[in-house]
Amino acid sequence: MNEVNSRFQKAYRDLEEQMKALAEADGDVYVPNPEPDSPVDYVFVCMEPSLGRWASSLDDARQKVESGFRNFLAHVDTMILHFSIRRYLCKPTDRYHITDFSKGAMLVERAGQARAERYERWYGLLRDEIDLVAKPDAGIVAVGKDVSRHLKRQGFERPFTQVIHYSGLAGRARRDGIANHEAEFEEFSHTVSLQDVIATAQEVIGEAGVPPAVHNEALTQVTRSQLSLSRKQLIFNYKLAFETMRG
Repeated sequence: MNEVNSRFQKAYRDLEEQMKALAEADGDVYVPNPEPDSPVDYVFVCMEPSLGRWASSLDDARQKVESGFRNFLAHVDTMILHFSIRRYLCKPTDRYHITDFSKGAMLVERAGQARAERYERWYGLLRDEIDLVAKPDAGIVAVGKDVSRHLKRQGFERPFTQVIHYSGLAGRARRDGIANHEAEFEEFSHTVSLQDVIATAQEVIGEAGVPPAVHNEALTQVTRSQLSLSRKQLIFNYKLAFETMRG
Protein backbone atom coordinates (compact mmCIF):
# COMPACT_ATOMS: atom_id res chain seq x y z
CA MET A 1 0.00 0.00 0.00
CA ASN A 2 1.47 3.37 -0.96
CA GLU A 3 1.42 6.41 1.29
CA VAL A 4 -1.39 8.14 -0.59
CA ASN A 5 -3.70 5.12 -0.28
CA SER A 6 -2.75 4.74 3.37
CA ARG A 7 -3.76 8.34 4.09
CA PHE A 8 -7.00 7.84 2.15
CA GLN A 9 -7.94 4.73 4.10
CA LYS A 10 -7.17 6.40 7.43
CA ALA A 11 -9.37 9.36 6.46
CA TYR A 12 -12.16 6.96 5.46
CA ARG A 13 -11.92 5.06 8.76
CA ASP A 14 -12.00 8.32 10.70
CA LEU A 15 -15.12 9.34 8.80
CA GLU A 16 -16.70 5.96 9.52
CA GLU A 17 -16.25 6.54 13.25
CA GLN A 18 -18.26 9.75 12.93
CA MET A 19 -20.94 7.95 10.94
CA LYS A 20 -21.17 5.17 13.50
CA ALA A 21 -21.53 7.69 16.32
CA LEU A 22 -24.37 9.50 14.54
CA ALA A 23 -26.20 6.25 13.72
CA GLU A 24 -25.99 5.21 17.37
CA ALA A 25 -27.15 8.65 18.49
CA ASP A 26 -30.19 8.13 16.24
CA GLY A 27 -30.84 4.81 17.98
CA ASP A 28 -29.92 2.81 14.88
CA VAL A 29 -27.22 0.32 13.87
CA TYR A 30 -24.43 1.65 11.66
CA VAL A 31 -24.03 -0.54 8.57
CA PRO A 32 -20.63 -0.15 6.85
CA ASN A 33 -20.34 -0.07 3.09
CA PRO A 34 -17.68 -1.94 1.12
CA GLU A 35 -14.69 0.33 1.55
CA PRO A 36 -12.98 2.03 -1.41
CA ASP A 37 -9.20 2.13 -1.27
CA SER A 38 -8.81 5.32 -3.32
CA PRO A 39 -10.99 8.00 -4.97
CA VAL A 40 -13.52 6.71 -7.51
CA ASP A 41 -15.04 7.76 -10.84
CA TYR A 42 -18.70 7.46 -9.76
CA VAL A 43 -20.53 7.78 -6.45
CA PHE A 44 -24.07 6.46 -6.08
CA VAL A 45 -26.15 7.84 -3.20
CA CYS A 46 -29.03 5.65 -2.03
CA MET A 47 -31.40 6.21 0.89
CA GLU A 48 -30.80 4.27 4.13
CA PRO A 49 -30.02 0.64 5.01
CA SER A 50 -33.12 -1.52 5.25
CA LEU A 51 -33.23 -3.69 8.36
CA GLY A 52 -35.86 -6.36 7.78
CA ARG A 53 -34.31 -8.47 5.01
CA TRP A 54 -31.05 -9.41 6.69
CA ALA A 55 -31.61 -8.92 10.41
CA SER A 56 -34.59 -9.64 12.66
CA SER A 57 -33.76 -7.03 15.30
CA LEU A 58 -31.27 -4.32 16.22
CA ASP A 59 -29.30 -6.80 18.32
CA ASP A 60 -29.22 -9.25 15.43
CA ALA A 61 -28.06 -6.47 13.12
CA ARG A 62 -25.26 -5.48 15.51
CA GLN A 63 -24.05 -9.06 15.72
CA LYS A 64 -24.05 -9.47 11.96
CA VAL A 65 -22.19 -6.20 11.40
CA GLU A 66 -19.61 -7.26 13.97
CA SER A 67 -19.29 -10.56 12.07
CA GLY A 68 -18.45 -8.69 8.86
CA PHE A 69 -21.81 -7.95 7.21
CA ARG A 70 -21.60 -5.10 4.72
CA ASN A 71 -24.22 -3.04 2.93
CA PHE A 72 -25.20 -3.43 -0.76
CA LEU A 73 -24.25 -7.10 -1.06
CA ALA A 74 -27.09 -9.34 0.04
CA HIS A 75 -30.10 -8.76 -2.22
CA VAL A 76 -30.70 -9.32 -5.91
CA ASP A 77 -32.17 -5.84 -6.52
CA THR A 78 -29.06 -4.25 -5.02
CA MET A 79 -26.89 -6.56 -7.10
CA ILE A 80 -28.81 -5.45 -10.20
CA LEU A 81 -27.51 -1.95 -9.52
CA HIS A 82 -23.94 -3.29 -9.34
CA PHE A 83 -24.50 -5.34 -12.51
CA SER A 84 -25.89 -2.37 -14.44
CA ILE A 85 -23.11 -0.04 -13.33
CA ARG A 86 -20.46 -2.50 -14.46
CA ARG A 87 -22.07 -3.46 -17.73
CA TYR A 88 -23.57 -0.18 -18.95
CA LEU A 89 -21.64 2.66 -17.28
CA CYS A 90 -18.09 1.94 -16.16
CA LYS A 91 -15.15 1.51 -18.48
CA PRO A 92 -12.71 -1.26 -17.48
CA THR A 93 -10.53 1.16 -15.51
CA ASP A 94 -13.43 2.98 -13.80
CA ARG A 95 -14.29 2.44 -10.15
CA TYR A 96 -17.39 3.34 -8.18
CA HIS A 97 -18.69 3.62 -4.63
CA ILE A 98 -22.26 3.05 -3.42
CA THR A 99 -23.38 4.69 -0.20
CA ASP A 100 -26.54 5.77 1.63
CA PHE A 101 -27.64 9.27 2.59
CA SER A 102 -28.03 8.12 6.20
CA LYS A 103 -26.20 5.05 7.50
CA GLY A 104 -28.40 3.69 10.30
CA ALA A 105 -30.39 0.53 9.50
CA MET A 106 -34.16 0.67 10.03
CA LEU A 107 -37.36 -1.01 8.95
CA VAL A 108 -38.89 0.22 5.70
CA GLU A 109 -42.08 1.39 7.39
CA ARG A 110 -40.04 3.66 9.70
CA ALA A 111 -37.68 4.99 7.05
CA GLY A 112 -40.13 7.57 5.71
CA GLN A 113 -40.76 9.06 9.14
CA ALA A 114 -38.87 12.31 9.74
CA ARG A 115 -36.66 11.57 6.73
CA ALA A 116 -36.08 15.26 6.01
CA GLU A 117 -34.81 15.90 9.54
CA ARG A 118 -32.67 12.74 9.49
CA TYR A 119 -31.13 13.57 6.13
CA GLU A 120 -30.38 17.08 7.36
CA ARG A 121 -28.45 15.60 10.30
CA TRP A 122 -26.52 13.30 7.97
CA TYR A 123 -25.89 15.71 5.11
CA GLY A 124 -22.59 17.06 6.43
CA LEU A 125 -21.11 13.57 6.74
CA LEU A 126 -22.42 12.58 3.32
CA ARG A 127 -20.81 15.65 1.79
CA ASP A 128 -17.54 14.83 3.58
CA GLU A 129 -17.75 11.26 2.28
CA ILE A 130 -18.29 12.38 -1.30
CA ASP A 131 -15.49 14.95 -1.05
CA LEU A 132 -13.19 12.17 0.14
CA VAL A 133 -14.11 9.27 -2.13
CA ALA A 134 -15.07 11.05 -5.38
CA LYS A 135 -12.51 12.27 -7.87
CA PRO A 136 -12.92 15.98 -8.74
CA ASP A 137 -14.69 15.11 -12.01
CA ALA A 138 -16.56 12.08 -10.67
CA GLY A 139 -20.13 11.42 -11.72
CA ILE A 140 -22.61 11.64 -8.83
CA VAL A 141 -25.84 9.64 -9.07
CA ALA A 142 -28.88 10.05 -6.82
CA VAL A 143 -30.65 6.70 -6.60
CA GLY A 144 -34.30 7.63 -6.21
CA LYS A 145 -36.31 10.84 -6.21
CA ASP A 146 -36.11 11.26 -2.41
CA VAL A 147 -32.32 11.40 -2.52
CA SER A 148 -32.42 13.81 -5.44
CA ARG A 149 -34.91 16.08 -3.70
CA HIS A 150 -32.93 16.21 -0.47
CA LEU A 151 -29.63 16.86 -2.22
CA LYS A 152 -31.24 19.83 -3.94
CA ARG A 153 -32.83 20.94 -0.69
CA GLN A 154 -29.42 20.94 1.02
CA GLY A 155 -27.83 22.91 -1.83
CA PHE A 156 -25.49 20.12 -2.93
CA GLU A 157 -22.83 21.83 -5.01
CA ARG A 158 -21.91 19.13 -7.52
CA PRO A 159 -23.99 18.28 -10.59
CA PHE A 160 -25.68 14.90 -10.31
CA THR A 161 -27.94 12.53 -12.24
CA GLN A 162 -31.11 10.95 -10.84
CA VAL A 163 -32.02 7.32 -11.57
CA ILE A 164 -34.84 5.20 -10.19
CA HIS A 165 -34.40 3.34 -6.93
CA TYR A 166 -33.94 -0.42 -7.06
CA SER A 167 -36.61 -1.06 -4.42
CA GLY A 168 -39.48 -3.27 -5.46
CA LEU A 169 -41.76 -0.52 -4.15
CA ALA A 170 -40.78 1.45 -7.27
CA GLY A 171 -42.32 -1.16 -9.59
CA ARG A 172 -44.48 1.39 -11.36
CA ALA A 173 -41.42 3.52 -12.10
CA ARG A 174 -39.79 0.47 -13.70
CA ARG A 175 -42.76 0.07 -16.03
CA ASP A 176 -43.02 3.78 -16.77
CA GLY A 177 -39.33 3.87 -17.63
CA ILE A 178 -39.74 1.61 -20.63
CA ALA A 179 -42.54 3.72 -22.19
CA ASN A 180 -41.74 4.42 -25.85
CA HIS A 181 -39.01 1.76 -25.66
CA GLU A 182 -41.23 -1.33 -25.67
CA ALA A 183 -39.78 -2.96 -28.78
CA GLU A 184 -36.24 -2.24 -27.64
CA PHE A 185 -37.02 -3.66 -24.21
CA GLU A 186 -38.54 -6.82 -25.68
CA GLU A 187 -35.34 -7.48 -27.60
CA PHE A 188 -33.19 -6.55 -24.62
CA SER A 189 -35.07 -8.84 -22.22
CA HIS A 190 -33.63 -11.89 -23.97
CA THR A 191 -30.03 -10.72 -23.50
CA VAL A 192 -29.79 -10.78 -19.68
CA SER A 193 -30.16 -13.67 -17.27
CA LEU A 194 -29.94 -14.39 -13.57
CA GLN A 195 -26.59 -16.05 -14.25
CA ASP A 196 -25.25 -12.69 -15.43
CA VAL A 197 -26.29 -11.09 -12.14
CA ILE A 198 -24.88 -14.01 -10.13
CA ALA A 199 -21.53 -13.65 -11.92
CA THR A 200 -21.47 -9.98 -10.93
CA ALA A 201 -22.42 -10.91 -7.36
CA GLN A 202 -19.45 -13.26 -7.17
CA GLU A 203 -17.15 -10.42 -8.26
CA VAL A 204 -18.68 -7.78 -6.00
CA ILE A 205 -18.84 -9.91 -2.86
CA GLY A 206 -15.33 -11.22 -3.48
CA GLU A 207 -13.95 -7.70 -3.87
CA ALA A 208 -15.64 -6.63 -0.62
CA GLY A 209 -13.36 -8.95 1.32
CA VAL A 210 -16.03 -10.11 3.75
CA PRO A 211 -15.61 -13.28 5.85
CA PRO A 212 -16.56 -16.61 4.18
CA ALA A 213 -19.84 -16.99 6.11
CA VAL A 214 -20.98 -13.50 5.08
CA HIS A 215 -19.81 -14.11 1.50
CA ASN A 216 -21.73 -17.38 1.23
CA GLU A 217 -24.93 -15.99 2.76
CA ALA A 218 -24.92 -12.93 0.48
CA LEU A 219 -24.32 -15.05 -2.62
CA THR A 220 -27.03 -17.51 -1.59
CA GLN A 221 -29.55 -14.67 -1.30
CA VAL A 222 -28.84 -13.70 -4.90
CA THR A 223 -28.77 -17.23 -6.35
CA ARG A 224 -32.13 -18.08 -4.78
CA SER A 225 -33.80 -15.15 -6.51
CA GLN A 226 -35.49 -14.86 -9.88
CA LEU A 227 -34.88 -12.39 -12.68
CA SER A 228 -38.52 -11.43 -13.10
CA LEU A 229 -39.97 -9.21 -15.80
CA SER A 230 -39.99 -6.33 -13.33
CA ARG A 231 -36.30 -6.82 -12.56
CA LYS A 232 -35.47 -6.90 -16.25
CA GLN A 233 -37.34 -3.61 -16.52
CA LEU A 234 -35.17 -2.26 -13.70
CA ILE A 235 -32.00 -3.26 -15.53
CA PHE A 236 -33.30 -1.67 -18.73
CA ASN A 237 -34.04 1.59 -16.90
CA TYR A 238 -30.47 1.64 -15.62
CA LYS A 239 -29.15 0.76 -19.06
CA LEU A 240 -30.90 3.76 -20.62
CA ALA A 241 -29.73 6.13 -17.88
CA PHE A 242 -26.14 4.91 -17.74
CA GLU A 243 -25.61 4.84 -21.47
CA THR A 244 -26.85 8.45 -21.59
CA MET A 245 -24.38 9.38 -18.85
CA ARG A 246 -21.56 7.58 -20.58
CA GLY A 247 -22.43 9.18 -23.91
